[in-house]
Amino acid sequence: MNRILKAATALTLAGLITGCNFLDVVPNDTATLDHVFSNRSVAEKFLRTCYSHLPDPTNSSYYPTWFTSRDEFDYGFESRTANTYAGKISMGQQNSNEPYLNYWSGRMGGESMYVAIRDCNIFLENIEKPQDLTGEERVRWIAEVKFLKAYYHFFLMELYGPIVLVRKNIPISASPEELRVYREPIEDCVNYIVELLDEAIPDLPLVLPDPASEQGRITAPIAMAVKAKVLAWGASSLFNGNSDYKNWVDNRGRQLIPDTYDVKKWERAAVAIKAAIDTCHAAGMRLYQFNKYMGGPQTFRMNDTLVTEMTIRKAITEDIDKNPGVIWATQEQFDNNKPGATGFVGNVIRMFFPYLYAQDQGALVNYHNASWQMSNLFYSNHGVPIEEDKTYDYANRYSLRRATPGDKHESYIATGETTINLHFNREPRFYADLGFDRGLYALSTTTKDGGETFSPFIKMREGEMNKQQIGYWVKKIVPFEASASQGDNNKSYTAYDYRFPLIRLADLYLLYSEALNEIKTKPDPEVYEWIDRVRSRAGLKGVVESWADYSSNPDKPTTQSGMREIIRRERLIELAFEGQRFWDVRRWKIADKYWTLPVTRYNLSKNVEDAYKIVIYADAREVTFKDYLWPLRDQDLRINTNMLQTYGW
Repeated sequence: MNRILKAATALTLAGLITGCNFLDVVPNDTATLDHVFSNRSVAEKFLRTCYSHLPDPTNSSYYPTWFTSRDEFDYGFESRTANTYAGKISMGQQNSNEPYLNYWSGRMGGESMYVAIRDCNIFLENIEKPQDLTGEERVRWIAEVKFLKAYYHFFLMELYGPIVLVRKNIPISASPEELRVYREPIEDCVNYIVELLDEAIPDLPLVLPDPASEQGRITAPIAMAVKAKVLAWGASSLFNGNSDYKNWVDNRGRQLIPDTYDVKKWERAAVAIKAAIDTCHAAGMRLYQFNKYMGGPQTFRMNDTLVTEMTIRKAITEDIDKNPGVIWATQEQFDNNKPGATGFVGNVIRMFFPYLYAQDQGALVNYHNASWQMSNLFYSNHGVPIEEDKTYDYANRYSLRRATPGDKHESYIATGETTINLHFNREPRFYADLGFDRGLYALSTTTKDGGETFSPFIKMREGEMNKQQIGYWVKKIVPFEASASQGDNNKSYTAYDYRFPLIRLADLYLLYSEALNEIKTKPDPEVYEWIDRVRSRAGLKGVVESWADYSSNPDKPTTQSGMREIIRRERLIELAFEGQRFWDVRRWKIADKYWTLPVTRYNLSKNVEDAYKIVIYADAREVTFKDYLWPLRDQDLRINTNMLQTYGW
């Protein structure tokens, strides 16, 4: 029995078996550590193996942030996506018998991050062996793998809270007692991850020495940005003074999440965030601004409205070597032309693309949507929430309105067409992020007059091209350079490859405003500065001015609680559809506010008078405190009796 316990626990926690990526590196008959680290060439392959475990944020059905919560995206519960692991979680079917997207032990759509950590430890324990590796390379590789080890721990912490810290691999000779490891208190988890990052940062380059061949490798700005996020998590409501977990105590008597709030955690986070921002600036990073004169002949004659829209959209989709606002992006560009491609551009972006021409209906598009609730999230054109804007007719936002010539919506809504008031007088990010009925959809292949006017506009009602759809498309992540089919015999959609951002500079700016607001008794110009930088890029005035001039609650930015609400909404808007919302609403401990919203859609009947009647398509999901952190597999707990189940499961 002891031998079985040892083998099973070592497999689950230490990952001592050989992973499939490792077997791809060396021949099966020579798969020994001595061979793997015998020279620079094979050691570099193992370095790539350490990178290969990075979770893919562009795989919508297997990454946590896309469809597990159903408040940001509406993938259609009648579709096959509802039967994916992410879809099942969104319908409240997560469980402890066989958890979906199990990144702990690597089941049900998740890869075990402990296998990834195992590989990092193997690398760190053996990288001194290759004699043909230069000292400079060795130091840099060690720093990169320490970062990866820290990041894999952090990813687990985001999902599960208190985790097992694997400082070194457990040897195969370990006793059963040594294998019965513990989940460590969240403060210890934060400190260990930060310790690893602090060890790595001095030996990482400020910028990539050779961007053409090294794209995706870790730099100092990336590591410092992740450190900032780790400390922000440790300071946030989920892990800082959360009374829901007061009784989560292991058999050593250690409480895993503190129920006492400590503002010093925010002070520590603020220092790290500012240091990360300064490092990014030193590396030449800045908020992205679209230059129409650098975008090709079809963009030269864009008006200012469309230039602002391109600034917002291309902050995500611009080529990484032209985008100074991206700190970290996915390692690879996905090619939809490859047979069987399942990557982001080859699959997900195409599925978010609406029908623009009749012949598009032969392509795999028009499949996923933005949720109906997202249409109310964005500000009015005055930069305040539509429910607060004194000049906005909020009560009649679903009433019909016809777009007339000269009403300043020519670049957003097709003139002469009827839609609803909600689609008028909104901030630029509303139009850059969302496609909607009778809204114009700007692509390089669907423009006229070099970008002055755009065609076609989306038609969504019954009997039309996008009939019986949810109501909104995610335009933000679809590149302007993507091609819709236009010829009578061309039934295809061609994606435009780009590396999807993991962390943008705007994220750090908003995170810094958040941290400063939490440590000050009252907001001041320093708090406003960083959020206002983000708003300015989006074509909006500063927070204080906007609320004073247009909000029914003009003093809101002058209080800590009011500013907290403003900053959180700004993050939800600015980072919408980028995989950040899922993490934020959990660390703020407000997921129950959003995940419980019923699935809502428009009627979109052929009769325009009935088209925008609101329909509740699926009931609200029940959310309790246990849903903030994911469960461990019951079988793993039977193997290791020191391992506590996530509280509430």
